[in-house]
Order: sequence, then structure tokens, then C-alpha cells
Amino acid sequence: SQSMTRIRRYDAADHVDLDATTQRNLELTHTMQGDREGSLLDAIDHTVTAAGGRLLREWLTRPRRDRAELERRADCVGALAREALPREAVRDALDEAYDLERLASRAAGGSAGATELLRVRETLAILPDLAAAIEDSRLADSPLAAVVDRPDRDAAAALREELETALREDPPKTVTEGGLFRRGYDEELDELIERHESAKEWVDTLEERVTREHGLSRVTVDRNKTDGYYVQVGKSAADGVPDHFEHVKTLKNSKRFRTEELAEKERELFRLEEQRGELEARLFAELRDRVATRAELLQDVGRAVAEVDVLASLASHAVSNDWNRPELTDERALDVTAGRHPVVEQTVEFVPNDCHMDDERTFTVVTGPNMSGKSTYMRQTALIVLLAQVGSFVPAREATVGLVDGIYTRVGALDELAQGRSTFMVEMQELSNILHSATEESLVILDEVGRGTATYDGISIAWAASEYIVNEIGCKTLFATHYHELTVLGDELPTVQNVHVAADESDGEVTFLRTVRDGPTDRSYGVHVADLAGVPGPVVDRSRDVLD
Repeated sequence: SQSMTRIRRYDAADHVDLDATTQRNLELTHTMQGDREGSLLDAIDHTVTAAGGRLLREWLTRPRRDRAELERRADCVGALAREALPREAVRDALDEAYDLERLASRAAGGSAGATELLRVRETLAILPDLAAAIEDSRLADSPLAAVVDRPDRDAAAALREELETALREDPPKTVTEGGLFRRGYDEELDELIERHESAKEWVDTLEERVTREHGLSRVTVDRNKTDGYYVQVGKSAADGVPDHFEHVKTLKNSKRFRTEELAEKERELFRLEEQRGELEARLFAELRDRVATRAELLQDVGRAVAEVDVLASLASHAVSNDWNRPELTDERALDVTAGRHPVVEQTVEFVPNDCHMDDERTFTVVTGPNMSGKSTYMRQTALIVLLAQVGSFVPAREATVGLVDGIYTRVGALDELAQGRSTFMVEMQELSNILHSATEESLVILDEVGRGTATYDGISIAWAASEYIVNEIGCKTLFATHYHELTVLGDELPTVQNVHVAADESDGEVTFLRTVRDGPTDRSYGVHVADLAGVPGPVVDRSRDVLD
């Protein structure tokens, strides 16, 4: 459509590879069940404009690899986080914004009415307010000032001024009924309005003139659809009307008359109203076209407003949830102290935990009983990396994040039998995609790989895939497994480390501590659970023997 004024090049090298499976597994914009509620976007979206909401979604699903850009965003978030009052002033200004990108395309498509153009004017007026809120505070030292300066501020002010001098505050519903434009906008229109007003004044004063000149009482001048304009005189005085009054109708207590002059004025009024309607419609179409030619300017302003909105939203979330600025590095480190899951922490008292990976430790095997929090731990680590590469603060006391080129996940078997593919086939296709796509600079999250087949097949596939990732790819990997055998990888491969999600079993109660500790889990954990659940003693003892 003609409203697509600019197509920006999408450079894959500049963005983090994030396929649909991973977006779904990490529940970025929707949960696994397809709801918006419970997603990362839902948890952190405090934007106040529609365009801001769209941009935040775009940032989350297309994280960046350009460190300078990410530091610039984080500088803005940091400044807004520190300055509470200016942040509120900025958000108050944004609250008045309409969706300029949509309005620009409506103007270009010719469907925008006067109300839409007034909304363009109001939104353009926000730019100086935003600039003032930034310039009059410590925010002026941050890159935020440059965001508001990016659009051509003079051109925006000129367009706003033009719309200001053109349109009245309370425009009529349609563009042809007259009353759209202010006086002084167009000479020809002003002249028409003046002529219309003097004709209208002649009609409005007729009643008084007829009464005075002819000494009649009970005179009214009015109009209706059938008779047009008429002079109505009380019956008792009707005999005294002059000869050139033409009788139209007799009513119970009065008579109606017309005169040639009144008929002429009526025709003139009708003609002027028609001309005014046509002229206003033409002037409006021209004004709308001029707005449409500024589509690029409107998109620039819209984009700036959206970006300030997103940055203020991230800052306000960081402040109220105790998020901190991550340190970004080009090394392969991932060092998270007291990290939390950004969505889960909204509803439960979250037990923070650490994650430490570097060149010496690239592959982490996560063990621990089912339901203990292995999946949450791995997802939160991936989300901390993702948020850091959005330019956001992160839910951790401290975090050093080595920038990644892609995040790949393979999480529990989603039942896709309906599509006729076995869950194991799906699992293997997803695993295959990861092994082909991941590079040394990627982050890979594997949750229970090999689950969909017989135990020894599963262990063998998981083992071989792990070896391949460690030896051939070398990327940062978190691998959660219930196959205890895989913890032996830590003895065989130098860069593999074991961690486990701790559980405590005092007083016959199992408590998931949700704390991640070094080393593999106690492998007879399942047998303990059987014992605690009241499985008969002989069965539990025999389980231990079989396990050994």
C-alpha cells in the first residue's frame, strides 16, 4: 500500500536467532497453552501506547547482538530507573499519544477524517512535552534525549501548526456539512461564510422588519421541509399584510405567507451552504494529502514515542521488581548471581539461584527430581540472557552476559500426535535443528532429551548429542535430565559440570528447596520418594538392590 514508505533491511547477523519453537518454549508473547497472560510480555509490559506495546513485542522476539545498541538502551533504562519524577512526567506525556503509524496509513489511504487529523496534531504536540521532561532533568545526560531528537522536530512543529490553524476543535461528523475549518485558513471559504452570514442575518431580522414596517402583531419567521421559509401572521392581523405577500397556508389561529425576496434569500442560503460544503471537502482532502506526504515524519515521531514508551516501561518494571543492569561482554561468560524467573517471581516467593559458565565450563548437566524446578531454572537463565540482549535490566542481583547469536530450546514433549508425528519424531527433529543451527556463540537449553523412546535408546541419544555439542559446537548449554547416567559426562569431558536442584527430606517431608547446588543429585532420590509415599518397605528395599 502507499503507506509503506520505508522498508528497513532485516539483517540476521544483527539479531539473535530465535525460532518459533523457542519463542513458544520460553513463553515470550504467549504461554505454551496460547494465552497472553502468563507470558513474559504480559509480565513486563507497562507501555501506555499501542505503538509502544507493539515495539516491546518486537524487541522481545528479535533481541539484538549489537553491543553498542544494547548499552545505549540500557543507559536509557538506567537513567529512567534512577529518575522517578522525570520518568512519571515522561509517561504522563505519552499517555496522550495516539497511534501515529496507523493514522499516517489512514491519511495515505484517504480514510482519515477530521478527528484523525486532530489526533495527529495532538500526538505531534507531545514531542516538545517529552523533550521538555527530558531536558529539564538529569535524563538530559542520557541517550534518551537523542531518541526524541531523531525525528525532524521543526517539520513536526510546522505540521502541527498547520493543523492547528486549519481545523476547529469540535469538527462535524462528516467533511461536507461545513464547520471544519477555522476563520483565516482560506480566503475563499471566509468570503463564502461571510456571504452566508449576511443572508442568514437578513432572514433573522425579517420578523422585526415586517412587524415594524407594516404594524402587524404576532409575526414569526420560520422554515420547514415542505414550505421552506415563511412568514406567519396571527389570523386577526392577517388582513393587514401587504399585497406582495403570497398566501401559502391557513392554520387554526394564523396564516402563512411567502415573498419573492424571501424565496431568493432561501435559494442563496442553500447555494452558499452547498458551495461551502464542497469547498471544505476539497480543502480537507488537500490537507489530508499534505499529511499523507509527511507519512515518513509521522512514522519517525511514532517510532520515537514508542521507543521512549518501551524504555520507560522497562525502567518502571526494573524499579518495582528489583532488577539490575547486566554487564554485557563479548566473552563466552554467563555469570548470574541470585537469578530469578521474570514471570514466576510475579506470583511466588522466588528462591534465587546462580548460574556460572565460562570457557572452562560450557556444558551444565542439571539433575534433580521431577517438579523440583529444573525447567524453571533453565528457562530463567535463557530469559536473563534474552532480556540482557533486549537492552533491559534483568531479574538477578548481578549478571554478566556473554552475547549470544541464537537461543535454541528443546523442552519436554509437547503432544503433537494430532499432526500424525510421534512425539519422539518431533523431539528428534527439534534436536536435529539445534545441532545443525547452533554455533559456538549460541545458548542451548535441552530439557529431558530422549524421553520419548526406550530408556537405553534415550540415554544413548542424549549422551551422543551432549558429546557432539561439547566437542563439535562448543556452545553454552544447559541440559536437564532424569537420566542419572549422564552425570558421568562430567568425569569424561573437561568442560562439563554437574549441578542439581536441591531437595530436603527431613521429618519424612520432601521439600523442594529450589536451590541449585554444584555436583550431581543423589541418584536414589526416586527410591526415597517411593518410601515417603508409603510404598511397602520390602518393595523399597528391593528397589535399592536393583538400583545398585
